[in-house]
Amino acid sequence: MPKQSHGLLSSTQVAALTELINVSIGIAANSLSEIVDTEVALNIPELDVFSSNDRDELNAIFGVESSYAMVKQDFQGNLTGTTALAFSNESAANLVSLLTETDVSEEELDIMQTGTLLEVGNIINNAFLGTLNNQFNFQVDYKLPEFNEVTVSHLLDATFGTDKDGLVIVANAKISVTVKDIEGYLILLFKVMDLDFLKQRLDMMVGVK
Repeated sequence: MPKQSHGLLSSTQVAALTELINVSIGIAANSLSEIVDTEVALNIPELDVFSSNDRDELNAIFGVESSYAMVKQDFQGNLTGTTALAFSNESAANLVSLLTETDVSEEELDIMQTGTLLEVGNIINNAFLGTLNNQFNFQVDYKLPEFNEVTVSHLLDATFGTDKDGLVIVANAKISVTVKDIEGYLILLFKVMDLDFLKQRLDMMVGVK
């Protein structure tokens, strides 16, 4: 069951957002399959909702000092925030090895491997933002994606600063290539000033007035 944090989203709004994410990962999976000429499956088995102030709960998931290979993309417009795809270093190395058909160690995420992760993150992040735009019919401007090895706490601080009660969506992401499963996280961060707009559009999706 999705975690309901501070009443930020209702269960129907979470269901609508989950539907959007599932549509977008289907698009992303098709794009990745075409690029690597191998079937790539993407699955989001679980989605949790947090406030940006729920640091204890988020630290329990990600760890306080654990760094992740992370591709993040900032966006602004009717909605402002960040979407990020995060992998442990081991999962990142395994994913790059599968997609490039090379052996990659955790210590060897060089320029080529970083480029591969940037491409994967860009495809998944843009698929979600594009689906959001198409569903809600509004304009969002994207910044270029960035790759860094940082903690999730750093991501939260960079996005929210001192703002409280922003929205943090954590979706467990499973990427399957051939017979290998790679697990990571799709993290969606929305600024608190946009929550009413987001709720209104999600309610429209499910016919709530």
